[in-house]
Amino acid sequence: MTTKPTVAALTIISTAAGEVVFVRQQRGPYAGWLLLPGGKIEFGESAQDAARRETVEEAGFEVGELTLTGAYEIRAENGSYHFVMFAFHAGTATQVAAGGHHVDGVLQAAVDDVQPHPTVMQILNDAGVARYPVRDIEAGLCRDGILMRGHLTADAGTPT
Repeated sequence: MTTKPTVAALTIISTAAGEVVFVRQQRGPYAGWLLLPGGKIEFGESAQDAARRETVEEAGFEVGELTLTGAYEIRAENGSYHFVMFAFHAGTATQVAAGGHHVDGVLQAAVDDVQPHPTVMQILNDAGVARYPVRDIEAGLCRDGILMRGHLTADAGTPT
């Protein structure tokens, strides 16, 4: 059981070809799932700096301007984890390395061609990058015992 929330940040990278950069999670509660590159915010680090660092480490991309699209509380119903996640959309991104730190692979794919973790589906919908069916997201969250609440910025999608 965790005793305090893990505060983290992630980056949505949309490529020129209309694809999104995903990473296959290697460990943690979402091991095996396609996620967006991101991770824990270190003490003294801003959410944007953490998103930038984790994006290079996990996916091998350096990102330019980051726009906050929302903040999320994501908890396991059984109390095994509690995340506070800041989601950013990258204005520009350049691949600089292979990535792969704590992930089993990096994938660039059209959102219609993959089914990422249900939390990622919601985050991509809220950012206006995807239109996954709400019933699929809700069914996935319920199946996995996840409580998710989004707090969106004024210029992001619709509230959850």
